[in-house]
Amino acid sequence: YFIIKQREKGLKNIAQMDRMRIMFEYEHLKSQVNPHFLFNSFNTLTNLIGKDQKKAMDYTENLSSLYQNILTYHDNDFVELSEEFSILNNYISIQKGRFGDALQLKINIPEGILQTKKIVPLALQMLIENAIKHNVVSSTSPLIICITANNDEIIIRNRVSPKLSKEKSAGLGLLNIKRRYNLLTKKTISYGLHENEFVVTLPLL
Repeated sequence: YFIIKQREKGLKNIAQMDRMRIMFEYEHLKSQVNPHFLFNSFNTLTNLIGKDQKKAMDYTENLSSLYQNILTYHDNDFVELSEEFSILNNYISIQKGRFGDALQLKINIPEGILQTKKIVPLALQMLIENAIKHNVVSSTSPLIICITANNDEIIIRNRVSPKLSKEKSAGLGLLNIKRRYNLLTKKTISYGLHENEFVVTLPLL
């Protein structure tokens, strides 16, 4: 009886993980392939073509690599932290084509942690996207996102500078990441305001 119950519980958890993977994938793709993102991306690309064809080609390659990575990793429960940053670099390159130095990413993570620890795939990209969505990003008020890590967790923080005109948000990004962690591990994530900074802490595995 005990073995049967444990098996049923295991099958139920697998089914829940599959459903959450689909939800996470849908939310992520929906947030990326929305009219605002496509409009901004193609508008930036159009401007680059007229000014610098080399930069336009680099921008196109980064955009292509971004979607290729989404398709490659969306079925994985976890990826190595080094792979996650490889995905993130494509996204940052695309956004810097739009914002330039107004968007800054400061990373301080030991190489050993990058090569040995794992994380939920595409989580960092979604967190950066949320920061851009909710904060002012300009030359007079640059958005600086700091990412640090130790053996147990990775911390993402940025100073809060709310936009006067906020984009509509269902608030599902952090919730989806949290639920995926809940299904895969007993370790939990945390997020919230701390001394005018929005801080997200994700466990490393």
